Amino acid sequence: GVDTAYESTDIGDPALATRSATEKRVMLSRDRGLLHRRELWAGAFVYSTRPEDQLSDVLERFRPELRPWTRCTACNGLLREATKEEVADRLEGGTERSYDVFAQCQECGRAYWKGAHHEQLEAIVANALAEANRPAGHPAPPAAPPRRS
Repeated sequence: GVDTAYESTDIGDPALATRSATEKRVMLSRDRGLLHRRELWAGAFVYSTRPEDQLSDVLERFRPELRPWTRCTACNGLLREATKEEVADRLEGGTERSYDVFAQCQECGRAYWKGAHHEQLEAIVANALAEANRPAGHPAPPAAPPRRS
């Protein structure tokens, strides 16, 4: 639910920096050379290599407004509610038979539904929302130790 841009292929540092400047986006990277490019609009070094720590760091430093389940993970377009009929041509048979509630990207047409991994995603979103609502400068409480059986 945050307006982002992501390049899954290496388009090169000059193109990334130009895109940051053109779209007025903050470049998040572990590549210090990229972050020192003159044409970059703004940049921030990402300290951790662990995605969950990276998310915590970005939430703490930038405090973006979070609007879960509103953006396409493929193209960043806005999602809208969709009927099964509207997305039927984008679904596998099992998905079409098993699910009734859908969303669709208004830009690329990708379909979304609450599939098998949805509970895991809900937990990540709940943690992000809790962290985003924590006062700035207050670290997250330590995680509970694993239970022993």
